[in-house]
Amino acid sequence: MNLLRKKQIFHFFENVVSLFSLKSIDLALAIFLIPFLIYKVGVQNYGLYAFALSLVLFFVNIANYGFNLAAVRELSKKPKTTKNISKVFNEVFSVKVYVTCVLYLILVFLILLVPKFQSHKLLFGLASLLLISDVFSIRWFFLGIEKMKFLPVISLVATLIYVLLVVIFIQQPKHYTYIILFEFIGLLIANGISFFYIVLEYAIEIKIISVKKAYNYLYANFSSFINLLIPSILSNTAVFLVGLFSIPTHVSIMQLGVKISNAFSTVNTILSQVFYAMVNRRIHKIKLSFAVLMGVGLVLSVVMFVSADYIIKHWVKIEDTHILNDIIFIIKILSPTPLLMAIISAFGVNGLLVFNKDQILSKITLIATGIGLIIGFVLVVQYTFIGGALFLLMVRGIIALFSFVFFNKEVKLKELKQLNN
Repeated sequence: MNLLRKKQIFHFFENVVSLFSLKSIDLALAIFLIPFLIYKVGVQNYGLYAFALSLVLFFVNIANYGFNLAAVRELSKKPKTTKNISKVFNEVFSVKVYVTCVLYLILVFLILLVPKFQSHKLLFGLASLLLISDVFSIRWFFLGIEKMKFLPVISLVATLIYVLLVVIFIQQPKHYTYIILFEFIGLLIANGISFFYIVLEYAIEIKIISVKKAYNYLYANFSSFINLLIPSILSNTAVFLVGLFSIPTHVSIMQLGVKISNAFSTVNTILSQVFYAMVNRRIHKIKLSFAVLMGVGLVLSVVMFVSADYIIKHWVKIEDTHILNDIIFIIKILSPTPLLMAIISAFGVNGLLVFNKDQILSKITLIATGIGLIIGFVLVVQYTFIGGALFLLMVRGIIALFSFVFFNKEVKLKELKQLNN
């Protein structure tokens, strides 16, 4: 028993370290590359790039149809046989192919017909390629089989290719259109290698399921889709709304604020993903997950607020002090983000979803987003990037509050007591 317990603890920390390494690579990329890009292409052109990226990432998140919840849960609970793995793999890959084809056509029509996109056709056209590279992303698979040590390797390959191309070729302001192209190349190579490695390693015979079966999968996992989609797209939505109603410089300010708040939420994101797979198998660990997530979230929010001035003044070299102060202000507004994300992770993802209350969380998320979008449009039009930050806080705050309330209402205390006995 002691040996088994030690293996479980080792496996848990291996997954935590692996995901932390993955996020560290993303963070290191942001720390190095954002100041470099702003210096080379300027704040305004960087804002155009961020605007295009926010649009495409919205479609990418739709194409990842709740797989990090539905597929991970299915893989976690079933025996890791070739038959089970192949079934889940082919379902997810088929659905992703069908959904991506439809989304790509919609994206192309938007680029060709909407004036704000049409005026930067090359930039948005190159950005659309990210949707193609994501077809081969199998992050959900590594999370489901709890072998997360492969994820940092994949990310590192994509990052090194991307950084190398950017440093060599991005030298003038007009080169901003190619930033996303280089990102696509890095992701396509890394995702392609990992995809075919898994196919060969697990002897998966790729079979595209029928359109009818794909539709049934979409219908059955709609709640998981909503529960994963909206938290994933909120940041991009805020950046996109600012880009739609304001100037590129304001988009840069909004994106930098979002990057910093996401960086401070990284630890909780990692812990949430690791606990989700673990709690689905050993549900008595749920109280431990709550305590860790909430404690870490509170500490990170406080640190984010206190350190905002120091971080920006020593990170982004912008001569315009007004813009610099605006970035610091946005970071301080967004400082409750890690705590709010922790509450959602604890009582929503690792709470309601673990007890199969998917529909409740999806309704909470949809209602909160609907309210947030209505008020968010007004806020962004009136207050630009400050409105974008307030929109983010409002939606996350509503989801966090109702996740807590409905978890305590729907999951009976006696159920938790039974788990601990």
